[in-house]
Amino acid sequence: MTVASNLSAVLYAPGDLRMEQTAIEEPNEDEVQINIRATGICGSDLHYYHQSKIGTRVLERSNPMILGHESSGIVTKVGSKVAQLSVGDRVVIEPGKSCHYCQRCEEGRYNLCPTMKFSSSLFQGPNQGLLREYVCFPADLCHKLPDNMSYEQGALIEPLAVAVHAVGRTNTVKVGSCVAVIGAGPIGLLVAAAAYAQGATQCVLFDINSNRLSFATSYLPTIKTVLLPLKPPTETSLAWAQAYVEKHLGDYAEKIDAVFECTGIESSVGLSMYLARRGGVVMLIGMGTSQCMMPIDLISTREIDVLGNFRYSHVHPKAIAMISEGKIPTKGLVSHKFALKDTLAAFETVKKGGEGVIKVQIGDF
Repeated sequence: MTVASNLSAVLYAPGDLRMEQTAIEEPNEDEVQINIRATGICGSDLHYYHQSKIGTRVLERSNPMILGHESSGIVTKVGSKVAQLSVGDRVVIEPGKSCHYCQRCEEGRYNLCPTMKFSSSLFQGPNQGLLREYVCFPADLCHKLPDNMSYEQGALIEPLAVAVHAVGRTNTVKVGSCVAVIGAGPIGLLVAAAAYAQGATQCVLFDINSNRLSFATSYLPTIKTVLLPLKPPTETSLAWAQAYVEKHLGDYAEKIDAVFECTGIESSVGLSMYLARRGGVVMLIGMGTSQCMMPIDLISTREIDVLGNFRYSHVHPKAIAMISEGKIPTKGLVSHKFALKDTLAAFETVKKGGEGVIKVQIGDF
């Protein structure tokens, strides 16, 4: 098969995202070449598009980066030592390349590998992303899609993997559990769905956006929703969170086994601490404010376990099975689809937000 085009979404600077032809790679002996068919826009992609940086790492115009890491596609070539995949296989890409040899990798926590090369990330990079027509990737990071799953569903596996990893890390969510999720974006919605799939019988979803909460009730009909007000600028985050829980959320006192914070906003982090029952768990998923105030006395005296969550490890097969077996609903999650040539319009749609925007995907569906 001769490949003539490799149109790619290349970021040079804030707002300077260009559609360009890039080199077409041949697979190494342990790689496969993939024709990308669907890619979701992640919050980190949007952050790079806005600012060309995350944390202290800044993209240099002289060394641009292809965006995108939530992708599915079809295998078009296989390396000489690849036995588990064949041309024509439909796959989901797990976009992080770890070293396999460090202590964290040997423990199975390869998501914490200090030399991880994650697609569309500046850490150890820039590492080129997947928003292009063709890419070569290690075969052991390409997971087969069942016949009953679409490319669109395949491109939801990466964010679902974050959710499945987070729910599993609590060791608390089980049959009969009550959980709370703060943030009704795609990750928050998938966390709620994963918690239900794990056995939770009650889930309360918090957000400041009524449109997103309205969608949540159609996506997960048994979910309860709470529309949060904006924190007054005159109040500290902790004071606001404590007062709000005491005044408005007394019905949930001592009932919430696990709280999943998906925004990274300081007031929401504080809210999560006051929502958790004694002996409960708070899982920090959202990456927003780099430093925030926390009620240490409350955390200590109520023995609240506060855990961090970074991407995922060893959960892609489970996430794929959960969608394939109907345990995770996907209808309506992908609200907008764009062709690869219209990537700029796709990013502007996510940037503007507005009613009806949930997950935006790009590709040839």
